[in-house]
Amino acid sequence: MRNAKTCAIFDLDGTIIRLSSEQVFLRYLLSHGEIPIPNLLAWVSYLLRVKSLRAAKPNKIYLRGLEQTDVHEIARRCFTETLRPSIAPHISELIHRHRAEERTVILMSGSLSFLVQPFHEYFQTDLMVAHQLEMVDGRFTGQRIGLHPYAENKAKLTQQLAAEHGFDLSHSYAYGNHHTDAHKLELFGHPVAVNPDGGLRRIAINKGWHIER
Repeated sequence: MRNAKTCAIFDLDGTIIRLSSEQVFLRYLLSHGEIPIPNLLAWVSYLLRVKSLRAAKPNKIYLRGLEQTDVHEIARRCFTETLRPSIAPHISELIHRHRAEERTVILMSGSLSFLVQPFHEYFQTDLMVAHQLEMVDGRFTGQRIGLHPYAENKAKLTQQLAAEHGFDLSHSYAYGNHHTDAHKLELFGHPVAVNPDGGLRRIAINKGWHIER
């Protein structure tokens, strides 16, 4: 199977970086006064209603009405100043190794696409799959579009990529840190749990997957 077309798929938050890129970005927006007060009040009101940051995560009302070009520029500054320094030291070497072994390197993240894009460019990965937001007239509406790369959806998107590009997943690699990544990891011949949470650690031990810290 040396001639099989293979890939290596990396998660972002908790895998390439130990942080939540969106939480870092939100704090960056707040500290630089980039969120309009009405947006901030609406988002805080929603957060108080759902009583959970995870439950509030799909709602991007804090970005409503902001211009795409402005948000992308702020995201790049956030990457340079905050996110890039948090990249796990061995990740660059690992990505280079997979590329040297002629695998297609892919970033697949539930984070916002404009936060994943700088990592995609920095590592020069071949493909990127991320969380897309709706835009009208060059401004964000705060609404999600497309299939959100999270939990079972990551497995569906992986299967779509494999079908489209002809990847042999049985000889490919996947990296993730959260128990919801198990849906994607179990599709691969070489699943790797990176800094796994308790749920993924138990799954990895039971299935004999490689664990990396």
